[in-house]
This record gives sequence, structure tokens and C-alpha cells, in this order.
Amino acid sequence: MSGQVIVQGGAATEHTETGLIFREVQDLHNNIFLVSVLYPALLLWYIEVYSLVFGKPAGIQNVPDLYLLALWFVFGVFFPLLFYCTKHITEVRKDGIYIRLIPLNPSFKKIPIYVVEECRIQAYDPFTGKDCNDTTLSKRANFVVTLKLITGKRVVISSKNPKELHQAIMSAVASF
Repeated sequence: MSGQVIVQGGAATEHTETGLIFREVQDLHNNIFLVSVLYPALLLWYIEVYSLVFGKPAGIQNVPDLYLLALWFVFGVFFPLLFYCTKHITEVRKDGIYIRLIPLNPSFKKIPIYVVEECRIQAYDPFTGKDCNDTTLSKRANFVVTLKLITGKRVVISSKNPKELHQAIMSAVASF
């Protein structure tokens, strides 16, 4: 593992014998997702603890215990744990761009360098899924790296450091 740098929650730029040019690990801990995951979790934890101590609270008298236990496990334990462990890894190597969403993807998805026709940094609105012009740049727009492949497909790669990612992809394309 000589010469390889791994930075948690950030980006690393390194030329090594493995061909790694750029690596970024993003924790996907967004406040909107945090509220959407923690609110049901806390509600179900409250219901489960209340049920164990005082009996079933009013309003859920007719709900079977097994159903409540399954809801508690899925929304009170599994989803918060999944949310906490989710990471987005982007790597640029000499032979391609590797993307992985841990723990949902068991392996990296590879975009070979030779299929990249165009690479550019662009403002992108994640809620509408549309590109933003400089004149219509909203507060929720993010800068992303957009790849146009030789097949005509467009791939949008989110990054905390889009300039570094763009430079890494361009250097990989130039060395190919």
C-alpha cells in the first residue's frame, strides 16, 4: 500500500503504481435525508419503548405486535444504519472512472476512459434533474462533472471537488 493516500470525506490526488489518479469518498449525511430517516426511527423507538413499559399507546391498539416489531426493525434500525453507512466513492484511474455506492453496490461500476467523448463541469439542480445556466443558477444547484459518452449517453458525477475530478479525468483521457 505504498504511496496510496485515502482521505475520509474528502479527495486525494496521487499517482501510484496502481494507476490511481483521483479518489474521493463522500459521506451522504444530508440534513434533509437525516430528518426523513430519523423522524420515523424516533417515532417507532418511542412506540416500542412505550409498548414495553406501559402497553400499547392509544391509536395503535389494533396493530399486531409482530407488525410493530417489523416496522421498528425496518424503519427504526435498518434504515438509520443504512443511512449512516452509505458512502459514495469515485476513483479515476488510468483505464477508467470507477463509481461505487457503499453498501448498495457490491463492486465498482467502471466507465472506460476510451468511451468518454466530452467532460465538463456544469451547474446541476438535483431536485429537477436539469442543467442550470449561469443566469438561472439557483441556491440549490450544485456543480457536477458531466460526461458525454461515445454512445450518446450522459453521465453526471457528483463531487465535492468537481475541478479536481475534471482535471483527473482529463489527464486520464490525455494519457490514454
